Amino acid sequence: MPNEDDGSRGEGKAVREPSGGNRSPGMMAYWWGVFLLVWPAVGVFLITRSLTQAEERDAKQALTERVERLEALRKADRETLGRYHWIDRDKGIVALPIERAMELEGERLKSKEVGPSKVLLPGALLRQRPSPAPKP
Repeated sequence: MPNEDDGSRGEGKAVREPSGGNRSPGMMAYWWGVFLLVWPAVGVFLITRSLTQAEERDAKQALTERVERLEALRKADRETLGRYHWIDRDKGIVALPIERAMELEGERLKSKEVGPSKVLLPGALLRQRPSPAPKP
């Protein structure tokens, strides 16, 4: 007679071990179908997300580069427009700072006579009053 203290089992007792035999083939096909439908969707999601992040990173980098170029261009413009320099020394053409050029142009315009323009635009002749007919 076997001793119960030694942990041995009797030969007459049937011990049921877990096995995959209690799953039906229909249930396995269902889970394989779910897996095969979900896995590609997850893959597409992950690939799309990584591409979107790469595009956003590239867009930020391009924006940063454009801002830096614009700042450099504006700095060069301020330096060019804010100083005197020769454009053509032989002809006597000088570039003035923009503020000084506006002052000079303002003084020139103040001394100019104010009146109607003598420039005829297209259709201006049609809007003029007809001249009076000569008297006989």
